[in-house]
Amino acid sequence: MEQMINFGIDLGTTNSAIAKFTDGKVQLFHSPADPGSYTLPSVVAFHDNRIVAGKKAKEWLEKDPQSVIGRFKRKMGTSERYDIKSIGGTKTPVELSAIILKELRTFLPQWEYPEASVITIPASFDTIQANATKEAAVLAGFRQVLLLQEPIAASLAYANSKKDSDLPDGQWLVYDLGGGTFDVALIRVKEGEMKVLDHEGDNFLGGTDFDNLIVEKLLIPAIMERYQFRELEQEMKSAKGKYNAKYFVLLQQAEEAKIILSSKTSATIVIDGLTDENNTPVDFEYTITRAAFNDLISRYVDDTIRMVQQIITRNRLAAKDIQFVLMVGGSTFIPYVRQQVEEILQIAVNCEIDPITAVAAGAAYYASGKLNQLSGTDGAALNSPVTIKVTYPKMSREKEELFLAKITGDTSNLSYRITREDGGFDTGVKKLSERISEYLPLVQNVYNFFRLTVYDQENKIIDTGTGIIGIDSGYGISGQPIPEDICLEIDDDDHPGETKLLPVFQKNNVLPSRKGMTRVLNKTISATNGERIRINVLEGPHYALPEANKSLGYLEIAGDKLQREVLKGSDIELTFNISESRDLTVTAYLQMADQEFKETFTPQERHTPVDVLKMDIGILAGKLENEIFEANREEAYTVSKQLADLKKDMDNIKAEARVLADDDVTDKRYQLEDRKRKLAQAMDLATKEKRLNEVRAFYFKVKTACQQQLTTIGKEQDQQHFYDIIKDEELFLASPSPTRTIEKAEALRALLLAMLWRNPEFLVNTFKQLVSTRRAISDDAALKEIEVDGRLSIQTKDWAKLTQVNHELIAAIPKEAAQDVIRKVGF
Repeated sequence: MEQMINFGIDLGTTNSAIAKFTDGKVQLFHSPADPGSYTLPSVVAFHDNRIVAGKKAKEWLEKDPQSVIGRFKRKMGTSERYDIKSIGGTKTPVELSAIILKELRTFLPQWEYPEASVITIPASFDTIQANATKEAAVLAGFRQVLLLQEPIAASLAYANSKKDSDLPDGQWLVYDLGGGTFDVALIRVKEGEMKVLDHEGDNFLGGTDFDNLIVEKLLIPAIMERYQFRELEQEMKSAKGKYNAKYFVLLQQAEEAKIILSSKTSATIVIDGLTDENNTPVDFEYTITRAAFNDLISRYVDDTIRMVQQIITRNRLAAKDIQFVLMVGGSTFIPYVRQQVEEILQIAVNCEIDPITAVAAGAAYYASGKLNQLSGTDGAALNSPVTIKVTYPKMSREKEELFLAKITGDTSNLSYRITREDGGFDTGVKKLSERISEYLPLVQNVYNFFRLTVYDQENKIIDTGTGIIGIDSGYGISGQPIPEDICLEIDDDDHPGETKLLPVFQKNNVLPSRKGMTRVLNKTISATNGERIRINVLEGPHYALPEANKSLGYLEIAGDKLQREVLKGSDIELTFNISESRDLTVTAYLQMADQEFKETFTPQERHTPVDVLKMDIGILAGKLENEIFEANREEAYTVSKQLADLKKDMDNIKAEARVLADDDVTDKRYQLEDRKRKLAQAMDLATKEKRLNEVRAFYFKVKTACQQQLTTIGKEQDQQHFYDIIKDEELFLASPSPTRTIEKAEALRALLLAMLWRNPEFLVNTFKQLVSTRRAISDDAALKEIEVDGRLSIQTKDWAKLTQVNHELIAAIPKEAAQDVIRKVGF
C-alpha cells in the first residue's frame, strides 16, 4: 500500500478529475470511455436500472431530462433531494457526488484502488459543505479523506510546474472562477514557502450562473416573444411545472453556447420540443453574440473583481505589489473575464497552467506529503525498549535538511542507521545515544523518503514505530486558512435575555488549530432546577448577530447528566480542536462536578424551506427599518445612508423571494439565504460604531465602579490585578473590534464582583433584595430557615456565612423572578 496518500481529486461543479503523484511528478488520468479527456462531467443519469456518469449521462439529457442530474455540488450541505423520474425516488447531492467519485476510480489502472485521497473544495465552502464532501467520499468507499482548498491546490500546481527554477519572493492572486463557485486567494512566497494570506469567495457565483442568465434573460424572453405562453419561467423552474424538463435541456444548450463563445463571436441554439398554448410547435434558432453575452455576465464579473479589490485593500497593497493573477477554473476561458480582470486591476493575468486540471494536479502534489494512515507504516511499537520523537521539515528547497531525534529509554547496546529509499544515501551503522542529528541530502524536485532503523546488539531490527521519513523538495504550503470566524455564543450581560458571539478561531487562522478558554457559569445547574448549559458554536463574523451566522452544532449539558450540583460562579473549561479537514471537537470540563463532556461537530446539511426563508427575510427587513429610524433620530446621517443603500438590496431580496415557488428546482433559495446572511453582516458592520460606543461606555462604567471599591475595600493584589487589566487601555479602546474591550470589561467586572462579595454593605443589601424577591414568589419553610440564618449572620457579622446564604437564595429563585438569571447559554 502507498506510504503517502498520493491521490488528488477535484470534485467540481461541472467537471471532475483525478491525479496521482508518482516518481516525482503528477500523472492525470483520462476516462476509459473518452481517452482524449482528463475530466469527467459531473453529471449522473439513471436509465434502465443503470447508473451512468459523465459524458454518457450528458448525452441522455435530451431523452429523459428528469432522470439526469448535474450541478449538484452547489447544493452540497443542504437538505435538498432530487426527484429522479426513472427510479421513482430521490437522490441527495452527497449520494450523487459519491457516484462521481466512484466513476473517477474507473479512470485508474485495474491494480489501483485508492482508499485514501485528498479532495478539493472551494475555499469559501462552509463547514457543513466540507462535512458533506467528506461524507460523499466515505459513501464512495474512501476510508481516509483530507480536504484541500482549491486556490491552494492551484497554487501548488503552478509552483511545482516551476520546480526547475526558484520562485522569486513575492505575492500573487489566485482567481478561481469555476462552474459553480468563485474563490480569490492572496498567496505569498517567501524563501521557498507558500502561505495563504487572505481569501474571499462566493459559493453561488460561477459558470452555472452564466448558463442561467442565458436561459432567463435571452432564451425564455425569445420564446415568449414568438409564441403564446403564460408564466413560462415559473412553469420551467417549478418541480411540478409543465415545462420543467425543458428547463434542464435549455441549461445544457446554454452551457454549450457559452463554451463556443470563448472561441467564436457568436453561437446558435436550436429551440424546439415545446408546444405553446395555441398548440403551435416551438421551433426556431436563436443566435447569441459574444457582445450580448459579455453584457449579460458583466455584473457577475464585476462582483468577482470587487472581491479581489477587497483583498488588495484589506492587506494594504497596490497593484504594483502583486506579481500576477493566476487564472484557474473553466470560466476563466471566457475572454471577457480575462480582459476585465487585467484592465480593471492593472495586474497581468497568468494563464500558464491548465485551468481545468490544475486543481486536481495540485491536490496530488499536496497528497504526496500526507501520510497514508491506512498503510500501517506509522504504528507505535509495543515492545520497543526506546521511544523516538523525530523532528524534520516536511518540505524544503534546500539541498540537504537537518533531521533530529530525541530518544527516551535504554540505548545501551543499540545502534541506528538512516538510508534513503532510492539507495543514494546511507549513514552507515552508528551507536545510538539520547539524540540523533543528521543532515539528509535531498534529490531535487522529487519526494525524498528515508528510513530510520534501530538494531540491537545482535544486529536484529527493533520496531520503534518511527515509520517513514518523507521530505518533499518541491513547493508546499504552510497551512490552510480557516475560511470564516468560528465563534461561541455567550450570554450578553448588557442585554439580559440576548446573546452575542465570542471568537474562538478567526478567519485566516491556520488549520489545524486548538484553543482553550475558561468561562464562569452565571446560573446554578442541578438535576432538579431544569437548567442546562448550551454550548452553541457558529460560523461567520464574530461581530455579527448570532442569527446572522451558521450554527455548526450544540453541546447541551443538562442537570440530570451531572454527578452533583454545579453552582453559579464556578468555572467551565472549554477546549476547541479543529482539524485540517475542519472536524471540530469541543470538550467541556466542569470543575465543580469533575466531569468532562466531549462532542465532535460534523453537520452535513442545512434545511432551507422557502416559507421559513421568506419569514426570516421579513424579520431582517424590519430590523433594518428600525436601524434606519434610530440612525436618523440620532442624526447619524453617514450610517443612515449606508443602511439606506442596504435597504435597496433588501427590497430586491424581498421581491425575488416573493415570487419563489415552494418547490423551486434552482439554486435561488440558497442564493437568497446567502445574500440575506451577508446583508445582515453588512448591517452589523454599518452599525458597528454604535455598538463600539456602547461597549466603551460599559467598560468605563465598570472601571469607575472598580476604582470606587478599590479605595474602600481593595487589597494590594486587587490593585495589581486592576492595573494589569487596564495597562494597554489606549490600544484596545482604539481597536475597531469590540472583542478586546469586552474581554477587559468582563475582567474588570469579575474583579468588581470579587471585591463586592467581600463588602459587608453589598452582602447585606443583596440579602435584603433576595429576601424580598423570595417572599414574593415562595413560602417554602426551608427558604424561611435560610432567611433566619441570614439575619443571624448579619447580627453576628459572620460575612462568610452571609455569602453562603446569598448563594443559596440565588439558587432557589426561578429564572423569571430575577433579571440576572434570565440567561440563555449559562456563561
